[in-house]
Amino acid sequence: MSVENAEQIRLWNEVNAPRWIAMRRPLERALLPFGNAAVAGLAPQPGELALDVGCGFGETTVELARRCGAAIGVDVSQPVLEIARAEAPPSVSYLCVDAQTHPFEQRFDLVFSRFGIMFFEGPAAAFANLRRAMKPGGRFAAVVWGPAAENDWVQVPLRVMRRHLPIPPPSTGPGPFSLADPGAFSQLLSGAGFEEVSVRPLDLPFEADAELLLKSGPAAAVLREAGAAGEALRPKLEAEVRAEMPERLGAHAFVALARAQR
Repeated sequence: MSVENAEQIRLWNEVNAPRWIAMRRPLERALLPFGNAAVAGLAPQPGELALDVGCGFGETTVELARRCGAAIGVDVSQPVLEIARAEAPPSVSYLCVDAQTHPFEQRFDLVFSRFGIMFFEGPAAAFANLRRAMKPGGRFAAVVWGPAAENDWVQVPLRVMRRHLPIPPPSTGPGPFSLADPGAFSQLLSGAGFEEVSVRPLDLPFEADAELLLKSGPAAAVLREAGAAGEALRPKLEAEVRAEMPERLGAHAFVALARAQR
C-alpha cells in the first residue's frame, strides 16, 4: 500500500466502511444513473478486460463484466471488498490494493471509475499508473463530482446544519470534490499519457432521502467531527432537512473519456 495514501486507506477501512455498508442500498440507487452514463461512454465490447477503480461493493464491476466478459475491481477498503467477493460471479475478481502505486500488468482494454478516483493523494502519479495498466489505445471513462456548491445533495443538509453546528471550510486535499475543475482534470489525464481527453458535464437528479443526505459527503464529516453532540442533533437535523428538500435534488458531475496513447 502507498505511504502517500495511508490516511485514505485508514479512513476507508476504519471510519467510512461501516457507514458505507449501512447505507449501501440507498446510495447505490442514487449513484446508479451516474455510473451508467460513464459505462455508456466507455462502450464495453465482448472479449475486453476491464479494470474498475474504487469499485466498492462491485456493482459496477459486475456490470462491466456482463458487458465485456471479465472485470477486475480494485479498492482499498477490505470490509467492503469482503462483501463484493461474496457476491462475485465467476467473471469478476477483486484486489485490495492502492491503485496509485500497485504494479498492474499492462493488460486492460478498459479502465473505469464511478466516483472512485477523487481520493488519490498524488493524482498525477495515480493516473500515470493506471495508464500504464492499459493496452495502447485502451479506453478510460470515469465520473467525478462537480463543485460542492453546485450539488444540492451537499448544500441542502449543510444549510440546515449551519444553524446548529460549526461548518469547517472545504478541504483542498483528496476528497469527493478534488477533481471538480474540468480543466485541471483534463490536464492531469493528458499529462499522464492519455489522449482524446474530454470532460463533459453531467447533471442528473440525486435520488435520496434526508437520512442519506446526512450520512454522505460533507454533512457526514461534520456530524462525525461533532461527536456525541452531532448524534444528539441527528433527529432534529433529519426533520429540518426533510422539510427543506426540493422536489428534485440536483447533482452536478463530470464524465471524463480518454484513450491511452498508442
